This record gives sequence, C-alpha cells and structure tokens, in this order.
Amino acid sequence: MSQYTEMLEVEAETLQPDEDDYEKRLLEVASFFRSFDDAFTVFLIEHGYKGAPENEEEKLKYLREKFSKSGVPLHRNYKTWFQRKNPLDRDIVFSICFAFGLNVSETDDFFRRVQLDRSFDCHKINEIVYYFCIKNGLNYSDAQEIISQIPKPEKTKTIPAKDALYTKTIKDFINSIDDREKLIQYLSSNIRDFSYNNTTAIEFIRNIWEQIRKEKGLAEQEGCLIENINRAEDKNKKGDTDTRSKEVIEQEVNREKEYRLDDYVITKNNASTWTIFSQILGLDNGTADKYATIPYNRSIKKVLDNNKLMPLRASDCFPSQENIDSLLRGEMGDNEKVRKMLIFLVFYSYWVKKNIASNNVYYVANLDDTKRCLDRINKYLRDAGYPSLYAGNPYDWLFLWSMNDDCPLNAFRTYIGEVFSIKSEQDSVY
Repeated sequence: MSQYTEMLEVEAETLQPDEDDYEKRLLEVASFFRSFDDAFTVFLIEHGYKGAPENEEEKLKYLREKFSKSGVPLHRNYKTWFQRKNPLDRDIVFSICFAFGLNVSETDDFFRRVQLDRSFDCHKINEIVYYFCIKNGLNYSDAQEIISQIPKPEKTKTIPAKDALYTKTIKDFINSIDDREKLIQYLSSNIRDFSYNNTTAIEFIRNIWEQIRKEKGLAEQEGCLIENINRAEDKNKKGDTDTRSKEVIEQEVNREKEYRLDDYVITKNNASTWTIFSQILGLDNGTADKYATIPYNRSIKKVLDNNKLMPLRASDCFPSQENIDSLLRGEMGDNEKVRKMLIFLVFYSYWVKKNIASNNVYYVANLDDTKRCLDRINKYLRDAGYPSLYAGNPYDWLFLWSMNDDCPLNAFRTYIGEVFSIKSEQDSVY
C-alpha cells in the first residue's frame, strides 16, 4: 500500500466530527487528493521514469519513448496530460495500458488509482476486445484489427426490459476462449447486446430504491423515528402542565413553527423522490424547499461545483434526484453516475436498517457493523463490475470516513451539512 493511500485511510479512521479543528482538518484532507496529472506522474515513476517529477518535458519525452517502443500511436493531445485535473478519454487510457505493457490486474489498478473509474466495461465492443487482447498477450495493433472486423451496435438510451445480457456472462465467455475468430463471431452474433451497459448495477439500484421508497419502506420508517424524537422533545419542553398565559403559549407555538423549518425533512407515504433524497442527505426543510424551486429545480449541483469539500471527481455525477429517476426509468448512465449511486444507496440502506432495528436514529455502530457495511458495498461493486472502495478517490473517502464514525449515517449527513455551509459562505462573499 502506498504512503498516500495509507495516509488517507488513517485520516478516514481518526478524523472525528467532535474535534475542535474538525472543519479545518476536513478541508486539509480534501486538498490531499491527487488530480489526474499528479496520479499519472506517480504511475510513471512506478514504471521506470527516472527524471524529476515536476519536469514536464522529461515526462513527455519518456512517454514518447514508451509509445514508440510499443508501436502504440501517441494521441495528438498527449502534451496536455500533465496539465489535466480530470481523467482522460477511456480509449486513450487503454492505449497507455498497452504502451506500458500492463496486464489485466495492472490495468484495473491504473483505472482505479489514476483514472478513478472502472476498467473494462464488457458491454462496450472496444473494451471487450482490449480485455481479450491484454489477457492473451496481444498488442494494440491486434486489438484495432479485431475491432475493425466487428459491426458497430446501434445506439440505445435504455436497457431492455428482459433478456439482457449480463457482464458476468460476457466475461465468463471471454475468459473461456483464446481464439480471436471465436471472439469476433461471438460479438458479431450478439451485437444488439452491446448497445447498453451497467445492467447489473441498475438492477441493484432499482431493488434497493424500492426498499427505500415503498409504503412502510426504509425512508418512511426512518421518518417516523425522526418525528418521534421531535414529539418527545416537545413533551419534555412543555411538561405535564402549562401555567403560562394563552398569549405566551401562542407566541411559542409560532416560534416553533418557524424553528421547524430547520428540522430534518421527514418522509411519509407516497413521498416524492426529492423528499426521500433530501432525507437521505439530512437536509432541513428550509434547505430542501429552497433547492426545490427556481433556479435550482431540485438539484444541488450548484452547491457541489467548485466546493472545497468536494474535490476532483467527488462532485462529478454525485447522486441526485434526476439521476435516481433516470436510472429507475432504465436509462443508461455513465459508469461514474451508476457506481456513485450504488455506493450511496447501499450505504444508506445498510445504516438506516440499523437505526430502525434499534429504534434509534443515532444508532452506535461497532467494528463488526463497519466491516460488514464495507464488505457489503464492495460486494455490490464487484458483482456489478466496478472497483472496490478506494481511499484515494475523494467520493469513496467520504463513505469510508463516515463508516469509521460511531454514527455513520449521522457523520455522512454532517459532512453534507459542511458542504452546504461552505456554499453559503461563498454566496455571502458575492
């Protein structure tokens, strides 16, 4: 494990919301994450680059040598690679993997640590061919020749309602062959099944969301827990008798109505996607109402963009009401959108079940709970063809950090609250 990853894992395990300098340390951690250019430089050093890490010309020279020796064409925009904060186009990344002679596991690792994305998407013709070639020791030219012999699938926006071909089935077949003609025949015969992807993950998302949104589902049950706390607090404040005048009581009731805008959003039967999403995030009613209207239109994108606590790809494709609805309709999302949604929903469903079972919205987790949650998220990710949680990915780190808190769901919501606070501070400056 690299010192970089180890440092971020330690921060995820030790940083506590009740520390005096909690907000400051959160911002420090957010600044630690490597952008693409930094991560790519580390990759070069790990693969033989001997020059100074900050010397861009030397790094470009090294790249030219690697591509030239491997016979892989170097993309025309390669001079910008060490100036990029965001990932490269996936086909370009695969050309890098061929140029450096990476095997399958090394390619997986490059995508996970440098690209911050899944590696081979076995519902894309090009990437299936790349997988086959890398697995069988073929080169980049071989891959391009094979791709040229396969028809292009028709574009589609939705996953078929039935008879979908799953990634595991495709991968099992590819692993069973080493003959390129069999590969070409298989892909050409099943070409319709390569016009969509993320089938397994979207099926997982639909099933988990149904557990959350249905009548007496997880969101509604948690809403009842939150409401019960409010009632208990009301009873404790008022006591069994109230000797105050009618006018004083009325004034307090009015003040409490105003205060209630700062209470958590509570899901009830037949709640909208926005209401459930707001409850999962831990938004108060005032904030949820604000972002439900123009100019936000039930979107928190403006809160996340350029936010110091959401660096690099943490804010990119962050779960949203729009993303939930589109995935439920069977519309295909890109890998990042689907993976992040899956993590988000598995995390919430796991911990809210703990809260409900204990009849306590502040359920205190133990180490076994944390390990089981981590294993559960990673199993969903692996079964859907995605990489496991990685502390060097700022989005993943948020969940790893939350899981190490005594109250993981509350910790997640506290972090989101800090994200909104930073947005408010930024708005107040302008």
